[in-house]
Amino acid sequence: MKYIWQSEKFPQFTFQKDKIHTLVEKFALELGEANGMISSFREDMKQEVFTEIMLSEALKTSEIEGEFFSREEVMSSLKVNLGLKDFHQNTKNKKANAIAALMIEIQKKDTNPLSEKQILHWHQILMGNEKRINAGQFRTGQEPMQVVSGPIGNFTIHYEAPPSKDLPYLIPQFLEWYHRFSEKGWGRIGEAMLFAAITHLYFETLHPFEDGNGRIGRALAEKALANKLETPIFISISKAIEKDKNRYYSELKKAQRDLQITDWIIWFFEVLQNALTDTKKVVLFTLKKTNFFDRFKEQFNERQLKAIHKMMDEGESGFKGGMTAKKYIAINKTSKASATRDLQHLAEIRAFIPTGAGRSVSYHLNLEG
Repeated sequence: MKYIWQSEKFPQFTFQKDKIHTLVEKFALELGEANGMISSFREDMKQEVFTEIMLSEALKTSEIEGEFFSREEVMSSLKVNLGLKDFHQNTKNKKANAIAALMIEIQKKDTNPLSEKQILHWHQILMGNEKRINAGQFRTGQEPMQVVSGPIGNFTIHYEAPPSKDLPYLIPQFLEWYHRFSEKGWGRIGEAMLFAAITHLYFETLHPFEDGNGRIGRALAEKALANKLETPIFISISKAIEKDKNRYYSELKKAQRDLQITDWIIWFFEVLQNALTDTKKVVLFTLKKTNFFDRFKEQFNERQLKAIHKMMDEGESGFKGGMTAKKYIAINKTSKASATRDLQHLAEIRAFIPTGAGRSVSYHLNLEG
Protein backbone atom coordinates (compact mmCIF):
# COMPACT_ATOMS: atom_id res chain seq x y z
CA MET A 1 0.00 0.00 0.00
CA LYS A 2 1.33 3.42 -1.01
CA TYR A 3 -1.68 5.57 -0.07
CA ILE A 4 -4.39 5.10 2.54
CA TRP A 5 -7.21 4.94 -0.02
CA GLN A 6 -5.61 1.72 -1.35
CA SER A 7 -5.99 0.00 2.02
CA GLU A 8 -8.84 -2.46 2.63
CA LYS A 9 -9.29 -0.75 6.01
CA PHE A 10 -9.85 2.73 4.55
CA PRO A 11 -11.44 4.88 5.98
CA GLN A 12 -10.82 3.31 9.41
CA PHE A 13 -8.57 6.03 10.85
CA THR A 14 -6.88 5.41 14.21
CA PHE A 15 -5.07 7.67 16.67
CA GLN A 16 -3.53 7.64 20.14
CA LYS A 17 -6.05 9.26 22.45
CA ASP A 18 -3.66 9.93 25.33
CA LYS A 19 -1.60 12.34 23.20
CA ILE A 20 -4.39 14.77 22.35
CA HIS A 21 -6.52 15.12 25.50
CA THR A 22 -4.65 18.19 26.77
CA LEU A 23 -5.02 19.91 23.38
CA VAL A 24 -8.79 19.47 23.54
CA GLU A 25 -8.94 20.85 27.07
CA LYS A 26 -6.90 23.93 26.13
CA PHE A 27 -9.01 24.67 23.07
CA ALA A 28 -12.26 24.22 25.02
CA LEU A 29 -11.11 26.67 27.69
CA GLU A 30 -10.10 29.38 25.21
CA LEU A 31 -13.18 28.82 23.05
CA GLY A 32 -15.31 29.51 26.12
CA GLU A 33 -13.38 32.73 26.76
CA ALA A 34 -13.75 33.89 23.15
CA ASN A 35 -17.47 33.07 23.01
CA GLY A 36 -17.98 34.86 26.31
CA MET A 37 -16.37 38.00 24.91
CA ILE A 38 -18.40 37.85 21.69
CA SER A 39 -21.69 37.17 23.50
CA SER A 40 -21.38 40.51 25.30
CA PHE A 41 -21.15 42.41 21.99
CA ARG A 42 -23.96 44.28 20.30
CA GLU A 43 -25.27 42.66 17.11
CA ASP A 44 -23.39 45.10 14.86
CA MET A 45 -20.12 44.25 16.65
CA LYS A 46 -20.79 40.52 16.28
CA GLN A 47 -21.39 41.09 12.56
CA GLU A 48 -18.11 42.95 12.31
CA VAL A 49 -16.17 40.10 13.95
CA PHE A 50 -17.93 37.56 11.73
CA THR A 51 -17.14 39.57 8.58
CA GLU A 52 -13.47 39.99 9.54
CA ILE A 53 -13.10 36.24 10.18
CA MET A 54 -14.72 35.42 6.83
CA LEU A 55 -12.43 37.95 5.16
CA SER A 56 -9.35 36.27 6.64
CA GLU A 57 -10.60 32.85 5.55
CA ALA A 58 -11.34 34.04 2.01
CA LEU A 59 -7.95 35.72 1.60
CA LYS A 60 -5.84 32.99 3.17
CA THR A 61 -7.53 29.94 1.65
CA SER A 62 -6.82 31.57 -1.73
CA GLU A 63 -3.23 32.48 -0.85
CA ILE A 64 -2.48 28.87 0.09
CA GLU A 65 -3.34 28.02 -3.53
CA GLY A 66 -1.27 30.91 -4.95
CA GLU A 67 -4.11 33.40 -5.58
CA PHE A 68 -3.81 36.83 -4.03
CA PHE A 69 -6.62 39.37 -3.63
CA SER A 70 -6.67 42.73 -1.91
CA ARG A 71 -8.51 43.07 1.39
CA GLU A 72 -10.59 45.84 -0.16
CA GLU A 73 -11.79 43.66 -3.05
CA VAL A 74 -12.91 40.77 -0.89
CA MET A 75 -14.31 42.97 1.88
CA SER A 76 -16.36 44.86 -0.71
CA SER A 77 -17.83 41.66 -2.06
CA LEU A 78 -18.50 40.23 1.40
CA LYS A 79 -20.39 43.31 2.52
CA VAL A 80 -22.44 43.47 -0.68
CA ASN A 81 -23.29 39.75 -0.42
CA LEU A 82 -24.21 40.16 3.24
CA GLY A 83 -26.59 42.93 2.26
CA LEU A 84 -25.11 45.58 4.51
CA LYS A 85 -27.16 48.67 3.72
CA ASP A 86 -24.37 51.15 4.35
CA PHE A 87 -22.09 49.57 1.78
CA HIS A 88 -22.76 49.67 -1.97
CA GLN A 89 -19.36 49.35 -3.61
CA ASN A 90 -18.78 46.08 -5.46
CA THR A 91 -15.59 44.70 -6.96
CA LYS A 92 -15.19 43.71 -10.60
CA ASN A 93 -12.77 40.94 -9.64
CA LYS A 94 -14.86 37.83 -10.37
CA LYS A 95 -12.54 35.50 -8.46
CA ALA A 96 -12.70 37.70 -5.36
CA ASN A 97 -16.48 37.77 -5.65
CA ALA A 98 -16.52 33.97 -5.98
CA ILE A 99 -14.47 33.24 -2.86
CA ALA A 100 -16.50 35.78 -0.87
CA ALA A 101 -19.76 34.18 -2.04
CA LEU A 102 -18.45 30.74 -1.08
CA MET A 103 -17.57 31.90 2.45
CA ILE A 104 -21.11 33.21 2.96
CA GLU A 105 -22.71 30.10 1.47
CA ILE A 106 -20.78 27.80 3.81
CA GLN A 107 -21.74 29.84 6.88
CA LYS A 108 -25.45 29.69 6.12
CA LYS A 109 -27.57 27.90 8.68
CA ASP A 110 -28.65 24.71 6.96
CA THR A 111 -30.52 21.93 8.73
CA ASN A 112 -30.18 19.61 5.72
CA PRO A 113 -27.40 16.99 5.91
CA LEU A 114 -24.26 17.50 3.82
CA SER A 115 -24.88 16.14 0.33
CA GLU A 116 -23.10 15.60 -2.96
CA LYS A 117 -25.33 18.28 -4.46
CA GLN A 118 -24.20 20.80 -1.84
CA ILE A 119 -20.50 20.11 -2.38
CA LEU A 120 -20.92 20.44 -6.15
CA HIS A 121 -22.81 23.70 -5.61
CA TRP A 122 -19.91 25.09 -3.59
CA HIS A 123 -17.53 24.12 -6.37
CA GLN A 124 -19.80 25.80 -8.92
CA ILE A 125 -19.68 29.03 -6.90
CA LEU A 126 -15.90 28.85 -6.55
CA MET A 127 -15.03 27.86 -10.12
CA GLY A 128 -17.94 29.25 -12.11
CA ASN A 129 -15.75 31.59 -14.15
CA GLU A 130 -12.90 29.16 -14.85
CA LYS A 131 -13.26 27.99 -18.46
CA ARG A 132 -10.58 25.29 -18.06
CA ILE A 133 -12.41 23.69 -15.13
CA ASN A 134 -15.64 21.69 -15.16
CA ALA A 135 -17.27 23.78 -12.45
CA GLY A 136 -19.72 21.89 -10.26
CA GLN A 137 -18.55 18.49 -11.48
CA PHE A 138 -16.27 15.82 -10.08
CA ARG A 139 -13.29 14.92 -12.24
CA THR A 140 -13.87 12.27 -14.91
CA GLY A 141 -10.59 11.95 -16.83
CA GLN A 142 -8.69 8.68 -17.17
CA GLU A 143 -5.28 10.22 -16.43
CA PRO A 144 -4.03 10.01 -12.83
CA MET A 145 -4.84 12.96 -10.53
CA GLN A 146 -1.42 13.81 -9.10
CA VAL A 147 -0.12 16.51 -6.79
CA VAL A 148 3.32 17.41 -8.16
CA SER A 149 6.02 20.05 -7.91
CA GLY A 150 9.14 20.92 -9.86
CA PRO A 151 9.89 21.57 -13.55
CA ILE A 152 8.29 19.61 -16.38
CA GLY A 153 10.27 16.45 -17.03
CA ASN A 154 11.80 16.48 -13.57
CA PHE A 155 8.86 16.89 -11.21
CA THR A 156 8.21 15.17 -7.90
CA ILE A 157 4.93 13.33 -7.29
CA HIS A 158 3.75 14.11 -3.76
CA TYR A 159 0.44 12.33 -3.96
CA GLU A 160 -1.78 10.41 -6.38
CA ALA A 161 -5.52 10.43 -5.74
CA PRO A 162 -7.97 7.58 -6.41
CA PRO A 163 -8.93 7.11 -10.07
CA SER A 164 -11.86 9.18 -11.30
CA LYS A 165 -13.80 6.01 -12.09
CA ASP A 166 -13.90 5.18 -8.36
CA LEU A 167 -15.44 8.49 -7.27
CA PRO A 168 -19.09 7.39 -7.81
CA TYR A 169 -18.44 4.88 -5.01
CA LEU A 170 -16.00 6.89 -2.88
CA ILE A 171 -18.06 10.10 -2.60
CA PRO A 172 -21.17 8.35 -1.17
CA GLN A 173 -18.84 6.44 1.17
CA PHE A 174 -17.38 9.75 2.37
CA LEU A 175 -20.85 11.22 2.94
CA GLU A 176 -22.00 8.13 4.85
CA TRP A 177 -18.89 8.39 7.05
CA TYR A 178 -19.55 12.10 7.56
CA HIS A 179 -23.11 11.53 8.73
CA ARG A 180 -22.23 8.56 10.96
CA PHE A 181 -19.12 10.05 12.61
CA SER A 182 -19.31 9.82 16.39
CA GLU A 183 -16.76 10.26 19.16
CA LYS A 184 -19.10 11.07 22.06
CA GLY A 185 -16.50 10.12 24.63
CA TRP A 186 -14.56 13.29 23.78
CA GLY A 187 -17.37 15.67 24.66
CA ARG A 188 -19.00 18.02 22.19
CA ILE A 189 -15.91 20.19 21.59
CA GLY A 190 -13.43 17.30 21.37
CA GLU A 191 -15.70 15.44 18.97
CA ALA A 192 -16.04 18.56 16.80
CA MET A 193 -12.25 19.03 16.67
CA LEU A 194 -11.68 15.41 15.66
CA PHE A 195 -14.47 15.59 13.10
CA ALA A 196 -12.97 18.69 11.45
CA ALA A 197 -9.44 17.23 11.38
CA ILE A 198 -10.46 13.92 9.82
CA THR A 199 -13.03 15.44 7.45
CA HIS A 200 -10.36 17.62 5.88
CA LEU A 201 -7.86 14.77 5.56
CA TYR A 202 -10.50 12.41 4.13
CA PHE A 203 -11.70 14.89 1.51
CA GLU A 204 -8.17 15.89 0.45
CA THR A 205 -7.35 12.20 0.07
CA LEU A 206 -10.22 11.75 -2.38
CA HIS A 207 -9.21 14.96 -4.23
CA PRO A 208 -12.43 14.74 -6.28
CA PHE A 209 -12.14 17.94 -8.34
CA GLU A 210 -9.83 19.02 -11.12
CA ASP A 211 -9.08 22.14 -9.10
CA GLY A 212 -10.32 23.77 -5.91
CA ASN A 213 -9.92 20.71 -3.66
CA GLY A 214 -7.96 22.57 -0.98
CA ARG A 215 -10.40 25.45 -0.74
CA ILE A 216 -13.44 23.17 -0.63
CA GLY A 217 -11.68 20.84 1.81
CA ARG A 218 -10.82 23.62 4.25
CA ALA A 219 -14.37 24.91 3.99
CA LEU A 220 -15.63 21.41 4.82
CA ALA A 221 -13.42 21.34 7.93
CA GLU A 222 -15.05 24.54 9.19
CA LYS A 223 -18.48 23.20 8.28
CA ALA A 224 -17.76 19.98 10.19
CA LEU A 225 -16.64 21.93 13.25
CA ALA A 226 -19.79 24.08 13.22
CA ASN A 227 -22.04 21.07 12.63
CA LYS A 228 -20.82 19.23 15.72
CA LEU A 229 -20.79 22.37 17.88
CA GLU A 230 -24.28 23.20 16.54
CA THR A 231 -23.33 26.88 16.27
CA PRO A 232 -21.34 29.11 13.88
CA ILE A 233 -17.64 29.06 14.74
CA PHE A 234 -15.70 32.32 14.63
CA ILE A 235 -12.30 31.09 13.44
CA SER A 236 -10.30 31.10 10.21
CA ILE A 237 -8.55 27.75 9.77
CA SER A 238 -6.92 28.88 6.52
CA LYS A 239 -5.32 31.92 8.14
CA ALA A 240 -3.63 29.66 10.69
CA ILE A 241 -2.56 27.16 8.00
CA GLU A 242 -1.16 29.82 5.67
CA LYS A 243 1.36 30.97 8.28
CA ASP A 244 3.26 27.72 7.66
CA LYS A 245 1.74 26.14 4.58
CA ASN A 246 4.85 24.02 3.92
CA ARG A 247 4.17 22.24 7.21
CA TYR A 248 0.54 21.81 6.10
CA TYR A 249 1.58 20.03 2.91
CA SER A 250 4.15 17.95 4.80
CA GLU A 251 1.65 16.77 7.43
CA LEU A 252 -1.00 16.07 4.79
CA LYS A 253 1.45 14.06 2.69
CA LYS A 254 2.46 11.96 5.71
CA ALA A 255 -1.14 11.36 6.82
CA GLN A 256 -2.20 10.19 3.36
CA ARG A 257 0.20 7.26 3.69
CA ASP A 258 -0.81 5.83 7.08
CA LEU A 259 -4.24 5.31 8.65
CA GLN A 260 -2.61 5.91 12.06
CA ILE A 261 -3.06 9.70 12.05
CA THR A 262 -2.06 10.85 15.55
CA ASP A 263 0.51 13.31 14.18
CA TRP A 264 -2.05 14.79 11.77
CA ILE A 265 -4.59 15.31 14.56
CA ILE A 266 -2.01 16.91 16.85
CA TRP A 267 -0.96 19.28 14.06
CA PHE A 268 -4.56 20.11 13.13
CA PHE A 269 -5.47 20.80 16.75
CA GLU A 270 -2.53 23.21 16.91
CA VAL A 271 -3.97 24.94 13.84
CA LEU A 272 -7.35 25.25 15.54
CA GLN A 273 -5.66 26.69 18.63
CA ASN A 274 -3.75 29.27 16.55
CA ALA A 275 -6.94 30.15 14.68
CA LEU A 276 -8.71 30.75 17.98
CA THR A 277 -5.86 32.99 19.16
CA ASP A 278 -6.29 35.03 15.96
CA THR A 279 -10.02 35.30 16.65
CA LYS A 280 -9.40 36.70 20.12
CA LYS A 281 -7.17 39.36 18.54
CA VAL A 282 -9.98 40.29 16.14
CA VAL A 283 -12.43 40.49 19.05
CA LEU A 284 -10.11 42.81 21.00
CA PHE A 285 -9.52 44.95 17.90
CA THR A 286 -13.28 45.27 17.39
CA LEU A 287 -13.68 46.36 21.00
CA LYS A 288 -10.94 48.97 20.56
CA LYS A 289 -12.63 50.31 17.41
CA THR A 290 -15.96 50.60 19.20
CA ASN A 291 -14.37 52.48 22.09
CA PHE A 292 -12.57 54.72 19.60
CA PHE A 293 -15.80 55.81 17.93
CA ASP A 294 -17.51 56.21 21.30
CA ARG A 295 -14.78 58.69 22.29
CA PHE A 296 -14.64 60.71 19.08
CA LYS A 297 -17.85 60.09 17.08
CA GLU A 298 -19.15 63.65 17.46
CA GLN A 299 -15.87 65.25 16.37
CA PHE A 300 -15.36 63.87 12.83
CA ASN A 301 -16.45 65.43 9.56
CA GLU A 302 -17.37 63.23 6.57
CA ARG A 303 -13.88 63.35 5.08
CA GLN A 304 -12.24 62.34 8.33
CA LEU A 305 -14.73 59.55 8.88
CA LYS A 306 -14.11 58.16 5.39
CA ALA A 307 -10.34 58.11 5.93
CA ILE A 308 -10.68 56.50 9.35
CA HIS A 309 -12.93 53.74 8.01
CA LYS A 310 -10.36 53.14 5.28
CA MET A 311 -7.69 52.68 7.95
CA MET A 312 -9.94 50.47 10.07
CA ASP A 313 -10.62 48.20 7.09
CA GLU A 314 -6.98 47.15 7.11
CA GLY A 315 -7.63 45.22 10.30
CA GLU A 316 -5.49 44.78 13.36
CA SER A 317 -2.29 44.71 11.28
CA GLY A 318 -2.82 48.42 10.66
CA PHE A 319 -2.75 50.88 7.78
CA LYS A 320 0.61 50.38 6.06
CA GLY A 321 2.82 53.44 6.50
CA GLY A 322 0.11 55.30 8.38
CA MET A 323 -2.12 58.04 6.99
CA THR A 324 -0.36 60.85 5.11
CA ALA A 325 -1.65 64.02 3.49
CA LYS A 326 -1.10 62.45 0.06
CA LYS A 327 -3.17 59.38 0.95
CA TYR A 328 -5.84 61.52 2.57
CA ILE A 329 -6.16 63.64 -0.59
CA ALA A 330 -6.45 60.50 -2.74
CA ILE A 331 -9.13 58.97 -0.51
CA ASN A 332 -11.29 62.09 -0.28
CA LYS A 333 -10.48 63.82 -3.57
CA THR A 334 -9.94 66.99 -1.56
CA SER A 335 -7.45 69.87 -1.54
CA LYS A 336 -4.09 69.85 0.22
CA ALA A 337 -5.25 72.65 2.53
CA SER A 338 -8.35 70.69 3.62
CA ALA A 339 -6.30 67.54 4.12
CA THR A 340 -3.74 69.36 6.27
CA ARG A 341 -6.44 71.02 8.34
CA ASP A 342 -8.35 67.75 8.86
CA LEU A 343 -5.24 65.80 9.85
CA GLN A 344 -4.07 68.47 12.27
CA HIS A 345 -7.50 68.45 13.92
CA LEU A 346 -7.40 64.66 14.31
CA ALA A 347 -3.98 64.96 15.94
CA GLU A 348 -5.17 67.77 18.26
CA ILE A 349 -8.07 65.72 19.62
CA ARG A 350 -5.74 62.70 19.97
CA ALA A 351 -7.67 60.51 17.54
CA PHE A 352 -4.46 60.33 15.49
CA ILE A 353 -0.90 59.98 16.76
CA PRO A 354 1.60 61.77 14.48
CA THR A 355 4.98 60.24 13.66
CA GLY A 356 7.82 62.18 12.08
CA ALA A 357 7.67 65.84 11.09
CA GLY A 358 7.24 68.15 8.12
CA ARG A 359 6.68 66.40 4.79
CA SER A 360 7.52 63.04 6.37
CA VAL A 361 4.76 63.16 8.98
CA SER A 362 2.34 60.23 9.08
CA TYR A 363 -0.58 59.47 11.37
CA HIS A 364 -1.73 56.33 13.17
CA LEU A 365 -5.01 55.60 14.92
CA ASN A 366 -4.99 56.06 18.68
CA LEU A 367 -6.88 52.92 19.63
CA GLU A 368 -5.54 52.61 23.14
CA GLY A 369 -7.51 55.54 24.54
